[in-house]
Amino acid sequence: MTFTADALPPVDRSRGGFWSLTMYDKDAFMLADTPNGRVNIGTANLDANELTFGNDGTLTLRLGHEEPTDLAGRTNWLPSPADQFCLIIRAYIPEDPILKGSYAFPDVVRAP
Repeated sequence: MTFTADALPPVDRSRGGFWSLTMYDKDAFMLADTPNGRVNIGTANLDANELTFGNDGTLTLRLGHEEPTDLAGRTNWLPSPADQFCLIIRAYIPEDPILKGSYAFPDVVRAP
């Protein structure tokens, strides 16, 4: 899942807004135990400088059951169950592009 440069979910950070992508199992239960302790990824990770951006400014989140072998992949990894999963994106104090529907969240693309 890749956010293009300067295209993270538009939330009003000045008023405490944030966004979060949370991983659930196929029955919509939050994962109980993940290898890296992460069940969601978003603004909190950005604020803690826990994510790695590409040289072109993109942010690629790696969603999957197997831990990525490359450092950037591990850094931006949101573990998933081995089978089906459910993702929920939340935007707290969203700005107009989200509210008016002009902001498009990036697709989840299966890696080869």
